[in-house]
Amino acid sequence: MKKIAIRSKKILFSVSNLEKKHKIITYASLLFLTVSTYFLRTENQNVKIEYATLKEQNLGLKHNMVIFNRNYEGFPLPVWQKVKRGNRFIIQYVNPEYVEKMGHLFKYDKYAHIGKDNFDLFPEKYAQEYHDKDLAVAVTGEELNSVDEIFDKDGNQAFVKVLKWRKINNNKDTLIYGMVKEFIKKKK
Repeated sequence: MKKIAIRSKKILFSVSNLEKKHKIITYASLLFLTVSTYFLRTENQNVKIEYATLKEQNLGLKHNMVIFNRNYEGFPLPVWQKVKRGNRFIIQYVNPEYVEKMGHLFKYDKYAHIGKDNFDLFPEKYAQEYHDKDLAVAVTGEELNSVDEIFDKDGNQAFVKVLKWRKINNNKDTLIYGMVKEFIKKKK
């Protein structure tokens, strides 16, 4: 047992002397870190390229939704379109009139709403109410007339009369369209 202890002390002493004289462990660690950093930097560049590519494709898809819904581009009332994905209703399109009348909610950026659902855009109370109405239209297929609460440009409470309807595309996509029929100041 003593021989093993003496041998291990000799080995540790030899390694310690080598480290003191030649800094082998330090240089090996630095070499390892340098190689690791190189590979991480390369991987990071690849991720940046993929991100930029996906961002461009996303923008292209958003522009295509505008082309797909061009019938509503000149429509004089605010119109939007949502697609049902699982239990979410994701906004795919808003027309220019929607941007003009409701743009204060999203800094007048036509594409700011696209790709988001009610819970991403509105406070919980309103998001749940809008979601329930979208779900009712999606399930029943009947048009829904309602009065929804919104906030005007000054942050004051206002109301809008809304019409929602459903369209099923190619027997798989459930599209929910909405249109603001009238802006009213107080709920009747």
